[in-house]
Amino acid sequence: MTTLQPARTAVRKAAPAEAAVVSSALAAAFEDDPVFRWMLPDETDRAARTRAFFDLVVEVLAVHDDAWTTTDGITGAALWVPYGRPPMSDERAERFAAEVAEICGRHADRTLELIAAMDESHPHAPHEYLWFVGVVPAAQGRGIGSALIAPVLERADRAGAPAYLEATSPLNKALYERHGFRARPPISVAGGPPMWPMWRDPA
Repeated sequence: MTTLQPARTAVRKAAPAEAAVVSSALAAAFEDDPVFRWMLPDETDRAARTRAFFDLVVEVLAVHDDAWTTTDGITGAALWVPYGRPPMSDERAERFAAEVAEICGRHADRTLELIAAMDESHPHAPHEYLWFVGVVPAAQGRGIGSALIAPVLERADRAGAPAYLEATSPLNKALYERHGFRARPPISVAGGPPMWPMWRDPA
């Protein structure tokens, strides 16, 4: 008897004109994420601040033209920094930190401390860097997240390139492990949930 495997969700590069929709999908995906709940503990404005954060991230990473989304309606997105490139210039990184602080308001210190810890743990060897991948809650559990990261992982395998990311929850960590990522010791900021740096050697 033949067992039919479900078809992988079709994905494509996101167009610049879709930035707002991509940001909206990512904000919905991460609003209840453990790290974002810690970064933005006030439920009254978490949704708006999370959306502002992803508006900023999508804008900053647009220069790389490596955002992926679903073909049949935008139900999620993956934001990559291509192999060997820094996410942004040093000057842009300074402005990014200031803009993140403004978005986070009175909780900015904890977020900036987390970003500093992430920077300290970031590997120096060139790699494909997955900044974020997320799927809107109503579409989760259908394999869309796996489909969104597949094109760049396939690109990395063809080029013999490693990949790197930070997992923000045990559920996400398990997903990435299924795709060949291996966790390193977690990043820990006092009072915050763990994040797992994860490295993937090419297949």
